[in-house]
Amino acid sequence: QLLLNVIRRRNNNSTTMVKGLHLAVLLLTACQAYAWINGGDFTKEFERCTGVLTNEIAGGKYEQQCTDLLIPLDASHKRIGNFTDEQMNYLQSLFRQMFLEGRGGNRVKRHAGGPWRFREEIRANNGKPFQKYAEAIIGLTKSGRYDFFAQIHVTIVSTAHFGPNFLPWHRLYLLTLETALGVPIPYWDSTEDIIMKKPEKSVVWSKRYFGNGWGVVRTGPFANFQSPLGPIFRKINAWGSLLDRPSIFKYVLSQVRLGDISSPTAKPKSNLEYYHNDVHAWVNGLMGNLGYSAYDPVFHCLHSMIDNIWELFRKGQAKQGINPETDFVKTSLPGQSPKDKSGIEMYKNFDGLSNKVASQVIYAPLSQCPICQGSSDKYCDQFSGSCVSRARFEFESPLGLAEADKIAKLSGLGNDVWGQAFRVSRLDERVRGDPVQSRGLKLGK
Repeated sequence: QLLLNVIRRRNNNSTTMVKGLHLAVLLLTACQAYAWINGGDFTKEFERCTGVLTNEIAGGKYEQQCTDLLIPLDASHKRIGNFTDEQMNYLQSLFRQMFLEGRGGNRVKRHAGGPWRFREEIRANNGKPFQKYAEAIIGLTKSGRYDFFAQIHVTIVSTAHFGPNFLPWHRLYLLTLETALGVPIPYWDSTEDIIMKKPEKSVVWSKRYFGNGWGVVRTGPFANFQSPLGPIFRKINAWGSLLDRPSIFKYVLSQVRLGDISSPTAKPKSNLEYYHNDVHAWVNGLMGNLGYSAYDPVFHCLHSMIDNIWELFRKGQAKQGINPETDFVKTSLPGQSPKDKSGIEMYKNFDGLSNKVASQVIYAPLSQCPICQGSSDKYCDQFSGSCVSRARFEFESPLGLAEADKIAKLSGLGNDVWGQAFRVSRLDERVRGDPVQSRGLKLGK
């Protein structure tokens, strides 16, 4: 499912391409929702695909299973999509990597005896995890494949947000992209930025990390990255809020069920998707848009942090005797409902709940004083006892703010031509209040 758009043939008619991709993904998502209520051994198909259940796989059978799982047949038993040999070979190469990883073979990279997907904070060890990630993103962009992954997110907005599928879907999305990158996706812990007097001055908005935070991204590894709207651009500190650790621990990690932290059943203070929305709105610019935000590589580091929080939550569930992979949430939301069915049998929509899939990723612990993950880009604040990001030395021109507004206006983003903005639940009192999409307002308003 996640790689359907990755292997879709490009053409010059972008509108036709997007509509075709959107239809294909909707078909896939609808067909897999069956087991949300009906239960069943939903993890088996995905685990066979990734090679975890090696004793049940013979020869190249897993490749066919993966192909059928991610790109099923339509009602006429023809494979959905118009695929080239090169695209199918690329897809199957990702399958092989995941298969070998599941097997734990000698050729698979490992980290200190554990999975190679060891995700650290971007500033840990003086930024080395981020540097590896940035280099891999650049390589994927040069190959032309990064845009395909970003397009996945554009076409799946309605079924990957606003409901209990948010966390599982984005987990699988990260896992698939990570396989293509070949390096772990580090997490951006913005709780270390929000406790600064001026979070917009954080070192993460320097050429060593994400690049400049106002206007077109012209510094850092992602300088001059493009999207269908034009160059990626930002307007940090415009709206919303960064994450704050006390609220996450008090209101999110204190809950016990997935429904307690997921839309539409979670209370606003406990809704992890809402916290994520607020950060998108704070970065603003392209990141403030629901669909096209994935074109900015900041996106994946944010979602790595959200997935990290969810994994901490799942570990808390296990301690209380709750099995996270059977913690289903009943919902009637379109595309996320257990009643949505298709003629395609067997496949389900919540592979991301699998414990075995989760075990393929290890998160480095959140930073703590006095070491603060051995980074010179953060320090231990003795008064609060918290690790705080260092400030950048680079000058950020305020002209970038006007540039961001201009791009939003000319591209149509400001008028919601490219879809809606993330709606926020919290506002940091220090934000300027000038998001590029005026409809990115608070929830309920």
